[in-house]
Amino acid sequence: MPLEPDLTGGARAVSRLCPAGPLVLALSGGGDSMALACLMAGEAARSGRELHTLIVDHRLRPESADEAALVAQRAEALGAKAYILVWNAPAPGQGAARRARHGLLADAARQLGASSLFLAHTADDVIETLLMRLSRPAAGWRALAAMGESGPSPAWPQGRGIRLARPLVRASRAALRDYLKREGVDWVDDPSNANRAFERVRIRAAAPLPASQAGRRLLALNDAALAADRASRRAARQLLAAIADILPWGGAALDGALLAAAPREAGLRACEALILAVSGEQAMPGPDNVTGLLDALQAGRAFSGAGVLLTREGVIGRDPGAVAGRADGRRGVDALHVKPGDCGVFDGRMLVCAGSAPLTVKPLLERNRVVEGVPARLRPSLAVIESEGRSVITGLETPPGDGAAGALIADRLEGLLGVSANGTAGENSV
Repeated sequence: MPLEPDLTGGARAVSRLCPAGPLVLALSGGGDSMALACLMAGEAARSGRELHTLIVDHRLRPESADEAALVAQRAEALGAKAYILVWNAPAPGQGAARRARHGLLADAARQLGASSLFLAHTADDVIETLLMRLSRPAAGWRALAAMGESGPSPAWPQGRGIRLARPLVRASRAALRDYLKREGVDWVDDPSNANRAFERVRIRAAAPLPASQAGRRLLALNDAALAADRASRRAARQLLAAIADILPWGGAALDGALLAAAPREAGLRACEALILAVSGEQAMPGPDNVTGLLDALQAGRAFSGAGVLLTREGVIGRDPGAVAGRADGRRGVDALHVKPGDCGVFDGRMLVCAGSAPLTVKPLLERNRVVEGVPARLRPSLAVIESEGRSVITGLETPPGDGAAGALIADRLEGLLGVSANGTAGENSV
């Protein structure tokens, strides 16, 4: 990953990473994002496209609203349209703030008609993320693939179809601030970036600079790991195309014999993606559950874990126990109410759009209703749409009022394992 001190590569990458449609940037007002705002304003002027900036007010500090308003003013001075997104249920910790931020940003980007959301991550961020991951006791080789130019949004289901674009991952933080000084553009420094209670702040204080020998080696390590990760995703994608038949009610029929003959690494990656796609869960499944599913498929055994259930016949679907709630106190799935003309996602796995009639979606929660082609053990987790006195199975029957519904399995798999236009598998680091 060669550094680009003059930022010309970053400017070109804006157009390359989003060749059409509106330009949408997550803007914090810090030096990195203000520099990217300037570069994107230039691309917007050159191409005649609109530039939208999304500013998240986390409401974690009393002065955050005023700071967000100031950032919006600076964005508008560059010719951008500014939107302030408010987190109405603030919780302490950078992890919670990050999850909320990605959800808000993804929703807003979709409403603007964008398929790409720009983030101002730099080469310094790549190094810091890599060092944080390597500090974990169980870090595997995939932890080395810290961050690349693009990847799917980590928010689900809000981020479906949204790709993150990072045109500045080859630029240093120092180069961006030098650029802003030359341009006469101000920025703000979030005080939390100096709070050593946060892991990233502590790592940042000791991290090598991108231009140093150690920094360059870490960036090269990240590049090599990203290439290996792309190959792993491609292998998993090809394997799933051979062994998986996606079923319209939200499950998949799998060929365990073909899976048993495949390389184990590809099988594990395929099982990981399947668990996420079928369960609708946002969090990555633990390695024990991924290994458990692979071993059960190869042996022709039933399996349940991480929100999915596999029958001995090789049909995988949503685990009814996860849908209904568990004795350990885990909540079941809430009903989804969709107004006429609106769409919503039920349980992270079913997209439901209402036509002329309002729809209510909830789990079936019973085995006695005979549904052809669906194993009895999996029937309780089927999504049922109720409206106008009718009850239909999502994906198998047309909703009342000319509505529409379908499983998001293929969309999720595309985001996790998809191949970009240049033939490389999409990166998933954030």
